[in-house]
Amino acid sequence: SGRGLESRSRTGLIPGACLSGTAKHTMAMTVGHASAAVRRAPVVAKARGARVSTSFSSRMPQPRPILRTTPRGNDRAARLVVRAEETVGERVMNAAGSPEEEAAGLASVRAALEAKGDCPPCDDQTALWFLRDRKMDAEAAAEKLEDFLRWREDLGVITDEDIKPSIDAGAAYVHPHLDKEGRAVIVVEIAKHIIKDRDLEVSKKHAVHAVEQCLKMMEDAPNGSGSIYAVWDMRDFSGANADLDLAKFCILDVFRKYYPKRLNQVAAIDSPWAFKPVWAILKPIIGKYSSVVQFVKVDDVLKNFEPGKEPKCLTTGAGRG
Repeated sequence: SGRGLESRSRTGLIPGACLSGTAKHTMAMTVGHASAAVRRAPVVAKARGARVSTSFSSRMPQPRPILRTTPRGNDRAARLVVRAEETVGERVMNAAGSPEEEAAGLASVRAALEAKGDCPPCDDQTALWFLRDRKMDAEAAAEKLEDFLRWREDLGVITDEDIKPSIDAGAAYVHPHLDKEGRAVIVVEIAKHIIKDRDLEVSKKHAVHAVEQCLKMMEDAPNGSGSIYAVWDMRDFSGANADLDLAKFCILDVFRKYYPKRLNQVAAIDSPWAFKPVWAILKPIIGKYSSVVQFVKVDDVLKNFEPGKEPKCLTTGAGRG
């Protein structure tokens, strides 16, 4: 964007759901949403695993892969495996192949996209990321990449002016420094996100804009990892800040479908009791990605930054510093 990194463009990556009514009604909503989410949980075709941490001691047992024959058209009848989604631990990491596998896979992805004729252009680094996301399955990578390229073309160029109301709200932004691991950081100051004042479509564009700002920032940095660290400052959270629609878009569309394996970890800092019923609704909806969200104290996050490069909200204000 024209303002550069120092403009601290803010994204709409906000956890939560819109709550109203009595506590009894809230709990009824929680049970209803959770049950519906379980009933709708799909088995995803050709999903691939990622190298992840498995140290989360409270992890529930994961389902075994489901194998069955599934025709996908005359030209793809040989592709017969459908598996349950890959397990995700406390961190999401992309896969990688040998140099020979990646070179051959990249050529195959390129050929598949060129065969479409009207597919939007794509750079090699993005194509390679999708190939790794699909664990060297070139056909699956080409399909997912094509969906992303067409979606992004339809969305069009996003400028600071397009998302100015969201930027001015000051609720979320890209931190100007990478953390010690070379991750770009999206900071969310949850109490500043007021649902009744936000335009959902503007907030969605802002989320995409911030992710792409992170990717550009890491591309330009010698230690850029390609992964994003989300920091949620949960102080003073209330129902006025809870935004289920935006949370679903950010986690399920942005970070799962269109920018896969980019969201490495989420730190929810000093989460209050009021967030518990919200999380009970959101957790089954986002499914496996719920394990990426870690509920922590501020000191747990500060140690990930070099001195003097911490987000200001972690060192100033009530209960900080």
